[in-house]
Amino acid sequence: MFRSLQNILPRRVIPPPIWLIVFFVMCAIFIFTRNDNLEAMCLRNRQLQSSATMDELKTYISDECGDQDFPKDANDSETSFKQDKNCSKLQNEITSLRKKLEMYEKLNKFMELDSLASKYGSKMRQNILLISDTASGSAFLGELLNQHLQVFYLYEPLQSLDYYRDNRPESVYDTMVTHLLNGIFHCNFMELSYYTDFLSFQYSSLRHRLSSRALSSPPLCPENYNTPHYSIRKCTPLRPQSASAICRLHKHTVVKTIRVKSIHKLSYLMDNEGPADYSLKVVHLVRDPRAVLNTRVLHDSHENWTVKSVRDHAQSLCRDMLRNIKYAVSAPAWLRGRYTLLRYEDLATNPHQIAEQLYQFVGISIAQNVRVWIDRSLHEGFVSPSLANSIYRQYTYSAENLTDSVQTWRTQVPYSIVRLIETECYEVMNLLGYKIVEDEDELRMVSFPLTD
Repeated sequence: MFRSLQNILPRRVIPPPIWLIVFFVMCAIFIFTRNDNLEAMCLRNRQLQSSATMDELKTYISDECGDQDFPKDANDSETSFKQDKNCSKLQNEITSLRKKLEMYEKLNKFMELDSLASKYGSKMRQNILLISDTASGSAFLGELLNQHLQVFYLYEPLQSLDYYRDNRPESVYDTMVTHLLNGIFHCNFMELSYYTDFLSFQYSSLRHRLSSRALSSPPLCPENYNTPHYSIRKCTPLRPQSASAICRLHKHTVVKTIRVKSIHKLSYLMDNEGPADYSLKVVHLVRDPRAVLNTRVLHDSHENWTVKSVRDHAQSLCRDMLRNIKYAVSAPAWLRGRYTLLRYEDLATNPHQIAEQLYQFVGISIAQNVRVWIDRSLHEGFVSPSLANSIYRQYTYSAENLTDSVQTWRTQVPYSIVRLIETECYEVMNLLGYKIVEDEDELRMVSFPLTD
């Protein structure tokens, strides 16, 4: 019976292994194309709402600017001319709105930390570059990753190149930055002796070494940095060989810097070896420009701040922020899937949630000691290390907690200065979801949120 059936069936039957391969391929496509999580649903809803708004505008234009008869007299001609002018204006507004909506949708994807790496992680070495501006909370973000025992963290390594930034052509400085970051991400400090000397022998760099748990703990130092009588002066000078070895003992590298003003220059890191050698993730931290400039004004005693200087700083800050965000939104090939945007306000008000999402994005499993450190920061506050206390202790804690740090500027900045900053930074603030205050009463009412 079996042989007779074989004779009846066609000779060319697809071998069973091919059917298995097709089955697994279809399963993989189904898994990777599913998007049934809540955030994706919210994003689709926003897109539908945006589409509905665009449809309403189109309907309005169709009604107002539909088929028109030829004018019969001069008055009709003038009326027709005005109507055509209004229709043209509405068409331009729709085109502008469409471009903005496309940018907002792309920006939402960055801020939701949604990527294959964030969902499934990675077993390869992760290199993370944290970029931000002065007074934007990057010290707290860096410490959030520095607390992980498998992270080799470096605080502001580009400061070792400040002399060359000020005294060499920009192209030379950019090449040196690329060389330094490339060496760090490959755990190869053999050609970076100037940087290890900077960490070991300059008084002003004590803070940089002390900010790194890996460089201020055994075996480089006799005691752990959180012991009562710890002193950085007891640590051995750093050498290229020891720095390379300590780096390789850790599974991941994190670099925090406020000295990368143009994200597009990071593409130079991909020109030679490329991302095949290591996985590079860029985390871009932003903060409300009004809060940033308030902190700079309060803490910068070297400049006599005037209305003109505040305007100039606001223009420079927001111009750089807008340029970098637009570049990232354009999704260049080297940056695609390797970039995410964080708001300091979200990090400070929901640190546990953002920390979980951040660790997922960079492909590292969050550790329990990181959660404990977050709880401590929430209750006792966080202050980045200063030169005065860096010799003995790494951090001091204040009564101001993280949530308060988001709102403090609202009770300190004059309303006239706030309006000035909003005028210069309106576009980037609108793009990032920072609300414009209507009046001084709304500014001082800290219970009213200024973020979308």
